[in-house]
This record gives sequence, structure tokens and C-alpha cells, in this order.
Amino acid sequence: MRAFEPEDYKTTHSWREDKEILNGIVGMKYFVSCEYEKKWINDAIFDKNSLKLAICQKTTNEHIGNVYLNMIDHVNKNCTFGIILGKKNFWGQGFGSEATLLMLEHAFYELGMVRVSSRQLLTNQSSIRLHEKCGFKHEGILRKAVFKNGEYQDLNLMSILREDFDDMLKSETKS
Repeated sequence: MRAFEPEDYKTTHSWREDKEILNGIVGMKYFVSCEYEKKWINDAIFDKNSLKLAICQKTTNEHIGNVYLNMIDHVNKNCTFGIILGKKNFWGQGFGSEATLLMLEHAFYELGMVRVSSRQLLTNQSSIRLHEKCGFKHEGILRKAVFKNGEYQDLNLMSILREDFDDMLKSETKS
């Protein structure tokens, strides 16, 4: 993972135009110009209330996705987590899990968070499985919480607590 660079908009813009990618994320489809995407990347670089990073393939440094900690609340020690793998040829190869675990490690051990939550479309079972694999627990369903693709869709709500993450790491070192 690395910090965003201003030129990353060239990569992320193409992901916003991919229907398969858009169908899996919580946000609705909207048309984005290259200039809008450039501003989004630049705003993300300087945003003090979130941490948005590029996921890069180790050997080539190719930008393949983004990972986020949003709404960082230093008083209540919680934030929200998000991830997108925009390069579909990297799906199912463990990049999402690795990036999620690294971001959780940063959230808990560097930022001092106690709770990290995440929402996924209930239809996005691969994202739900990724979160489960990384220690997130189901908290419930937000019924008809998002209007997407012409219909209201349910959101799956999950979270992981610092002690859950600690226990998961301990059990991994024992095996």
C-alpha cells in the first residue's frame, strides 16, 4: 500500500466506468469526468478525517485497488473501512485480504482505534466473505438502505473490535 499520488486519477477513473465494479460497491453510479476524479484524488491526499491508500502489486507497483479508513473519530476511537479492487484480474488472489489486514493493523495499532465498521451490499457475497476472513463480525442488515440499479437494496453491517483482531492474530501464530 502507498499514499495516493496525483496521477492515480487516471487509473481510478476507469474503475468508475466499469459496470461490474460499480454493481459491487455501496455507492450509486454517477458520471465522473477526469477532472472530477483528479479533484477527488487530490482532496483524498489532504483529507485529515480519513486515510485513503492505493493498493499496489508488490513486484510491479501496479495500482490495483484502494483501501480506506473514513470518518476517523479520535474521541470515540472508531472509523469505517472500505476497499475496492479495481483491476479485476487480481480478484480472488488474496490482495484484498492482505490490504484489509494491513489497514486494520494500522487502524488499531497506529491510530489507536477500538472499533472498525464496514458496510457491503448484501448481494456482494465476495466482499462479505473477505470481511469474515479478516475477522469482521456480522452486526445486522440495514434493510433497503441504498437505492442502486433502480431498486432499494439491503446493506450488510459488520465490525471488528481491537480485541477481535488481537485474538485472531494470536490464533494465527499458534497454528
